Amino acid sequence: MALDQVDVDEIYPEEKNMGFFDHIDELRKHLVRIAYAVLISTCIAFYYVEKIFDAVILAPFKNDFWGYKFFCKAGHTILGNNSLCWQAPELSMQSQLIQGQFVSAFKIAFVLGFVIAFPYIIYQLWSFVRPALSLKEVKRTRRSLFVVSLLFFTGVLFAYFFLVPVATNFLLGYKLNVNIQNIITISSVTGFVTFMSLATGLVFELPVLIYILATIGLVNAAFLKKYWRYAAVIIFIIAGIATPSPDIFSQLLLGMPLMFLYVVGIYIAKRVEKRKLKEENE
Repeated sequence: MALDQVDVDEIYPEEKNMGFFDHIDELRKHLVRIAYAVLISTCIAFYYVEKIFDAVILAPFKNDFWGYKFFCKAGHTILGNNSLCWQAPELSMQSQLIQGQFVSAFKIAFVLGFVIAFPYIIYQLWSFVRPALSLKEVKRTRRSLFVVSLLFFTGVLFAYFFLVPVATNFLLGYKLNVNIQNIITISSVTGFVTFMSLATGLVFELPVLIYILATIGLVNAAFLKKYWRYAAVIIFIIAGIATPSPDIFSQLLLGMPLMFLYVVGIYIAKRVEKRKLKEENE
């Protein structure tokens, strides 16, 4: 038996000898901890939900939003004109259901609670699989926990500050007929902002997914290079799903970073292959 495996057996002797139902019970414990963490974060967010709604959800619909300022400066720098200096679209909201405002408040609190608890969620999932890892894999994956959270938060912030302004500006600025007035439900607004941000945060985990697939041997760098065109199609389909806006600009805005992350994933797959080869030769 390898030395690193012996070390892990000594650290986690009880986990190494667990049966199937013991693993199920252990998984239940970690899931309960995750549920408690999300619940506590959700309750805290719900306590401040009115302030969060004004300061976060409605911010992309105001002219002083940071995303609009960024695009305006980018337009001046790159294009030399005001073509990207957009005005925030006018927003008239209503609630059509008795429980509409409460449901929207809970939706905001739950999504924010999940985002806040995300690092702890990842830690609990890692803690569940940790006993099955070698000592080297434990050290390596422990360092990766920060990267997983960083990618998620980067995706959330990217969607919130860049995708949401682009999408809302296009959708609310489009008119099928001048006599039609946009009166948006509060559920539509909260769902649009929260879903796009959360979905983008999750799809930004693409390098992590590639790392896992490369580690278990399902993909390699050569495979990823060979089928990059098919991957590009899938990536832009995902970008279309994650961005409810049908305009090509918002899809490109999400698709291009995902393509960059795909290239990063190829590099990661190469690193995994070199590591495996080195371990086989030791």
